[in-house]
Amino acid sequence: MDVTEHRRNALVVARARAVFGLVMLVFPGLVARLTFGAAGRGPAMRLVFRLVGVRDLVLGVGAITTLKEETMDAEWVGMGALADAVDAAAAVVTPGLGLRSRLVAMTGGGAAAVG
Repeated sequence: MDVTEHRRNALVVARARAVFGLVMLVFPGLVARLTFGAAGRGPAMRLVFRLVGVRDLVLGVGAITTLKEETMDAEWVGMGALADAVDAAAAVVTPGLGLRSRLVAMTGGGAAAVG
């Protein structure tokens, strides 16, 4: 894979991160319920998803910007991958989560691998 293809793949991941971040920021209750079912209905879950949404929106826009400018792009993409890896690891080791929650977290693990 050449550098252009790597940049194109990183741009796709960065755009998806920014979109998911925006969705979590604007519709945190919906995302929480889709992720955790009935356990995602409380105000604390909406807060957590807004916080994660802001994080992902910033990481996504930062990666998009630096990929377009060809400056510090590896750093931004790497930090996004690290955030996804930590999210996936936390979901694996947290007791009591349902299968749906673990599967959603594993998609983040896949994004970490791509990053």
